[in-house]
Amino acid sequence: MSTYYTNRLPNKTVSLEDGKKYLWFSGTDYLGMAHNEEFRSYLEEGFSLYGSHFGSSRNNSLQLNIYQEAEYAMADFAEAPASLTVSSGMWAGQLVMKEIENIIKSTSSVSQNQILYHYSPKVHPAIWGKDYSENSYSWQKWALETVSLINASPENISHIICSDSVGSPYIEKYDFSIFNNFSSERNIWLIVDDSHGLGVSGNNGNGIYQKISILKNTKNIVVSSLNKAMGIPAGVILADTNVIDLLRTSPWFAGASPCAPAYIYAFQKFLSSGAYPKAFQLLQSNIRYFNSKISELNLFSGIADYPVFCSKNTFLFQYLLDNGIMASCFSYPLATDLPITRMVISVMHQKEDLDQMAEVCMKFKS
Repeated sequence: MSTYYTNRLPNKTVSLEDGKKYLWFSGTDYLGMAHNEEFRSYLEEGFSLYGSHFGSSRNNSLQLNIYQEAEYAMADFAEAPASLTVSSGMWAGQLVMKEIENIIKSTSSVSQNQILYHYSPKVHPAIWGKDYSENSYSWQKWALETVSLINASPENISHIICSDSVGSPYIEKYDFSIFNNFSSERNIWLIVDDSHGLGVSGNNGNGIYQKISILKNTKNIVVSSLNKAMGIPAGVILADTNVIDLLRTSPWFAGASPCAPAYIYAFQKFLSSGAYPKAFQLLQSNIRYFNSKISELNLFSGIADYPVFCSKNTFLFQYLLDNGIMASCFSYPLATDLPITRMVISVMHQKEDLDQMAEVCMKFKS
């Protein structure tokens, strides 16, 4: 696919170097945080208080209170016992994967002779770890077989299940209630990457933690990028307090630079003001409006009330481009993957933008 360049951050439109301008229906800024004036005001306050970055370990003798204040607010928002912020979503996942066996050994009351990993189809590289291997099953088939395999295994084996919360780049909904069928005698850890769910799913956008917390026989850890819907160049880990405490003592945490405190300040203020749920409701309104316009159009696949619409039609991307709309179409996460056209709705879109997109899609299909 072709590559296009711009010198300006897109909002609901994007202007290219050659002067062409398009409606922008792509990216992962679902809640429009990059152009949110309230968030920008908090960020400006943060820069005045904390400067442009914090050149220190989070475990240094001198520590900034704002990190823990934001982590308390994030745990409350996500309905999780505790949270920990790091520099990116990728590092949130990799920190957990590097420490998960230590976490199991430190928290288990039973001597574990072996630890087995179970990776879902197309799981994000953020939670690739030991013994990672791809599989070509559907997510549901994999989940059902994983339950059967674990229930048939000896009781002294610990199991680590790794999955995204929602399929990406081709959007799929996953039914985690399948994992209610584990035997109570098993030591099972469920690690979920919620980067494409946090901010746009759950109760007012609070993600998947509260949904999987009701599973009967799993210990749960959620990792996520904050640099998508929530607009913060950082990552977060949600887990029980003892797990977060162990991660805080990890050399992989102590030796890594944190997110700039100005952003963490803005994050804490935005969480405390209740602004994320308000943005979530605006996004839901846009999604439902667009769906009402294309209800009879069998062009996209997706999930109810979710802002991403996918198509494997190889001609759609160029047709949209020819009609003044830029979506995305590229191979991800591997360069050898087949390109998928993804159309993304955000808070920044107005009804006339959605009308235009719906009209072009209807003409393409006719």
